[in-house]
Amino acid sequence: MNQFINVKALSGELKRTEIRRGMGYRLTNKEVILLREDISYHILLEDILGLISRDEEEANVLEQLLGDTRVSSQLNGVMTFKIVVHKMRVYNRSGVHERGASTVYANLSNGFSTQLVELLQAI
Repeated sequence: MNQFINVKALSGELKRTEIRRGMGYRLTNKEVILLREDISYHILLEDILGLISRDEEEANVLEQLLGDTRVSSQLNGVMTFKIVVHKMRVYNRSGVHERGASTVYANLSNGFSTQLVELLQAI
């Protein structure tokens, strides 16, 4: 199993945890945390300025031309989101660093993104 760089203390109530393709995702009612082996991003919901999904055609549908037939398939209910933040904490092997205005791209499941949007609207 992967050894993520862990964010020591979570604030708020844990709402959702997912692990997919070498990435970990945690969502509380106060923060979102994106975990990888080499780096983790800790973002408070109040610091999120925008959450933008890629064009549905590009993100959800993979089309292939097989002979004269066009085949479309769903990409496991995962979409790429652009998360624009005012500030965030970055955890890596060197320690913890504060970063100012930033953009992070994340592949979020439909359930995770829906729950994240609900929590952002409640702020």
